[in-house]
Amino acid sequence: MKLKTISKAFALFVLGAAIFALGYGWGVKTKDQGAASAQTSTGSSMENMKGMEGMAGMNMTPGTAMVSPEKQQLLGVRTTTVEAKPLSRTVRTVGTITYDETRVTHVHSKIEGWVEKLYANYTGKFVQKGQPLFTLYSPDLLATQGEYLLALKSYERLSSSSLPEVRSGADSLVQASKQRLALWDISDQQIRDLEQKREPQKTLTFYAPNSGFIIKKDVNEGMKIMPDKEIYTIADLSTVWVDADVYESEIPFIKVGQQATINLSYYPEETFKGKISYIYPYLDEKTRTVKVRLEFPNPGLKLKPDMYINAELKVDSGRHLAVPEEAVLDTGMRKIVFLDKGNGHFESKEIKLGSKLDGFYQVVSGLNEGQKIAASSVFLLDSESRLSEAMAGMAGMEGMKMEGMQGMKGTEGTKGMEGMKDMKMDTPMKAGPAEKKVGDLTLNLSTSPEKTKAGENMLRLKVIDKTGKVVKDADVSFSYTMTMPGMAPSKTEGKLSKDGIYEGKANLGMAGEWEVTVAVRRSGQKEIQEKFKLVAQQ
Repeated sequence: MKLKTISKAFALFVLGAAIFALGYGWGVKTKDQGAASAQTSTGSSMENMKGMEGMAGMNMTPGTAMVSPEKQQLLGVRTTTVEAKPLSRTVRTVGTITYDETRVTHVHSKIEGWVEKLYANYTGKFVQKGQPLFTLYSPDLLATQGEYLLALKSYERLSSSSLPEVRSGADSLVQASKQRLALWDISDQQIRDLEQKREPQKTLTFYAPNSGFIIKKDVNEGMKIMPDKEIYTIADLSTVWVDADVYESEIPFIKVGQQATINLSYYPEETFKGKISYIYPYLDEKTRTVKVRLEFPNPGLKLKPDMYINAELKVDSGRHLAVPEEAVLDTGMRKIVFLDKGNGHFESKEIKLGSKLDGFYQVVSGLNEGQKIAASSVFLLDSESRLSEAMAGMAGMEGMKMEGMQGMKGTEGTKGMEGMKDMKMDTPMKAGPAEKKVGDLTLNLSTSPEKTKAGENMLRLKVIDKTGKVVKDADVSFSYTMTMPGMAPSKTEGKLSKDGIYEGKANLGMAGEWEVTVAVRRSGQKEIQEKFKLVAQQ
């Protein structure tokens, strides 16, 4: 609908109100004074009211709009068929890579002693399971080896005794000494070597219990170590965890086992695939987010602890009846779509909706599969239907019939209305600034094409932080509406482009001034909103 059409309709409305106020009683009163005189005095004004004669017979149903195919094309009205389709949702967030806690090993000595030789001698060194770490001299360990060898020698001498009690006692002494060595983490192979050599070893070697990187080392050669001292921390990085924050509004859409992908600024061309392994049972009261643990295989060791990542969680919600997001008019109290009845006839229909998933709403009730609805410009159809209702209401008022208007004196009743045909109401205001500073952020709004036009435009928002860097980890949405009473806003999500600008398609259905509200959400920070004004040209 062109603004000129709105202007004409508004002019007719004002004309009708003036006629009702000025001419109803007077028109009836002067009706009997003669048709010829009345016709002469109102001739010029009646020419300007051409088309009003049919208003008395109008019978418009509330919530309907008649839009010709030509006007549909002008307004950008598209239609779609309601159908069941697989729905999914992408939850985007940021996080940090950390160690897999189940693959971190802490190395202790269970006996005190002195380190004589250090094999794993620097932090960051990779060690294989079974690789020597250090050798330890311990007087207690040396004495226990001697006890074990004496117990073995005694058992060999007494094993042929005729007394079962003697044989059993000798065997128990051997097993007790062997068990004491095993409890000090002396391996079975080391015990067998001791049995073969039959000589206590001054030092014993301790080996890596698992493969991994030494991420902590707190030992040097010659140092005395105690059982309570952590000597090494070894981390296996073949699998890593990612701690990510998810807004509480998105918690119902995620569950353990769902697939996840991450991207790193260090490897922009590569995507890593993993899954959700755990959802923490508590919420951060400051950021209003819940922490989610993601698990990723790391065969090339490209994923390193403390790296920052961008994550996407794909939520598959199954197959549901769905309608496009832009097909729904949200009044705050009701959700409305417009059914396409054919021949340019659109009828409003209240429906009940479920979740919004990647640009579509799940339909709970109010629509059936196969019905055709308007898929765009629904707020313009709503304005058209309201205008039709207003015109129909005017036509039903007593005194609005043309015969009543013909009784008005031109010099007093219609003289002031003859100029209404030249009334212009489409003078647009100048657009507001394209750049605004909000807190620590600078918001720069532009459109593509650069000269905003009536019809489809691309809204482009560049977000810059206080250091001058482009912000790429935000969730951005646009809400836009004409600055006219009764116009419902439309919404679109901003998607991050390669050049760091958030873009969203907007259908500005007519020329004139539009108000665009941008919302920027960042993890751990308060959402900000700012309004801009654009002027769409024909």
